[in-house]
Amino acid sequence: MTERPSLARWLAGATFAAAVFVTVHAEAAPRSSSGKAAPTPAPPPAPSAPALPTSSSSTSPARPMSNEMRAETLFRSGEKKFDSGQYVEACNDFGESLRFGPKLGTLLNLAFCHEVMGRSATAWREFQYAAAWAAQNGQKDRHEFAMNHVQALETKLPRVALQLPTDRAIASVEVDGEPVPESRWYLPLYLDPGEHAVAISVPGKKRGTVSFRVVDSPTEQLVMVPAPADDIPDPPARPVTNENPDPFRTRRVAGYVTLGAGVVGLAVGATFGIMALSKLSDVDAHCAGQACDAAAGDLSRDAHRDGTISTVSFVLGAAAAAVGGYIVLTSGPPKSVAAKLTVRPVAGGAFAGLHASF
Repeated sequence: MTERPSLARWLAGATFAAAVFVTVHAEAAPRSSSGKAAPTPAPPPAPSAPALPTSSSSTSPARPMSNEMRAETLFRSGEKKFDSGQYVEACNDFGESLRFGPKLGTLLNLAFCHEVMGRSATAWREFQYAAAWAAQNGQKDRHEFAMNHVQALETKLPRVALQLPTDRAIASVEVDGEPVPESRWYLPLYLDPGEHAVAISVPGKKRGTVSFRVVDSPTEQLVMVPAPADDIPDPPARPVTNENPDPFRTRRVAGYVTLGAGVVGLAVGATFGIMALSKLSDVDAHCAGQACDAAAGDLSRDAHRDGTISTVSFVLGAAAAAVGGYIVLTSGPPKSVAAKLTVRPVAGGAFAGLHASF
């Protein structure tokens, strides 16, 4: 049976184990090779400290917990949870301890905790930071320890290459909510195994997001990121009206139009009928007895043509007027305002016009 990894046993045989787990928070500030105290990153601002309970009377003022005490308490809690196999909780405690009191030993423990959890890319970056920190402070043992883990993890890191759209001007790229520098858009990214998401922003387009899963393998995985969809604004809302639509309105309008066309046909028929009668009366002026001149023949032919047009127009107009009137009468009365049809025929040569209003 495989023995569960123990943080204390893993560091017991190392030459610098005591510096990592026993004296890391009790030691003085790391010193450089010149003997002068080396600078340590300033701790981030901590939330307001809760009051510590005391055994004295209730009227005694409570002493606030310092950031150093918070860091120490969280660090010891992380050690116990790590040894009991609660790796997620242990990593959280180490991370919080590092926030309240930045210590190189705490960072090394956090990196090792993430390595045990399988978050290889995160651990790799943290060991790199720790190696740089140790080198700055002249701590050769810790620098060598961190670099050994960096080199070992590099052979197992999953790599992800993003294939971004090339026909669009990309404004930003984010992986898991963190912005990716433009200089690294087309370079392999080292990500932890598991679920991830990449989002790109393009001017004038909707934000595009693609989810993908990174396999725990030292291979390069290609992730296709399609171009975002057009940012089409939503159509304006149609105004809401309380009036019920008239179900016969369309039918009634069609009836009036047909009726109007019939009236136009009748007007055209009347116009051409009058023209035919006028030309027939002019024929007599060009005839003497039974003899007629050439103008009389032309007038006679024009009169017959106008008469034919008049007859056809009367027939079609009457039919259209009858159909239109039937449609209007069977469509029921208008809902509110009664429709009024006004027809005004306008004769001019062979044309007739119609003006209608409802």
